[in-house]
Amino acid sequence: MNPDVVKSTKIKIIDRALKLFKEKGSENVTVEDICKSLGITRSAFYYHFRSKEEIFDGYFLFPNLSVSENLVSILMSTNYLEQFYRIYDIYLDRVIELGYEVLGQVYKRNIDVEQNHFVPRNIEVWDVYVSLLKKAQENGQILNRMPPEQLADTAIYAGDGISYVWCSTKGSFDIKAEYRRILDAVFIIPDKDPR
Repeated sequence: MNPDVVKSTKIKIIDRALKLFKEKGSENVTVEDICKSLGITRSAFYYHFRSKEEIFDGYFLFPNLSVSENLVSILMSTNYLEQFYRIYDIYLDRVIELGYEVLGQVYKRNIDVEQNHFVPRNIEVWDVYVSLLKKAQENGQILNRMPPEQLADTAIYAGDGISYVWCSTKGSFDIKAEYRRILDAVFIIPDKDPR
């Protein structure tokens, strides 16, 4: 079987299933529902996934693909902090699109099967974040002189905390604005320096 077709089918299953989970709640969506909505067989589904819950493992697939596809245009800017935030926003756009209930299920799955999707150095764009934060420091766009690896760790851990609170409060605040507010404070942005 053509590997591109296999990958494409898996991507379609993840995307459609996550959207169905948002629409109906994951507990109300069956494998049969997913298959019907895509016009595929159950065996096609089970070729890619052992269970419906395994789909949550692909939650960050689309932002990862989007960052890869848009990386050249993102990196065209000479403002390295804005490049960092543009990548961060791609992930947040997916979080907002799918909602707090689906993200909550992703957290639950991560805990249930002891995965490490939220550990900073395990994320897909770790090296890109470190590089951008280092360049932002060198160019005076960030005043915090912590090593860039530590800044990246802090940004990701802070983001995870904000996302968790957003889920537990049922999306009661503007998650993008809160991320930016907290990360600006961590990075110490020159025109926002509290001194």
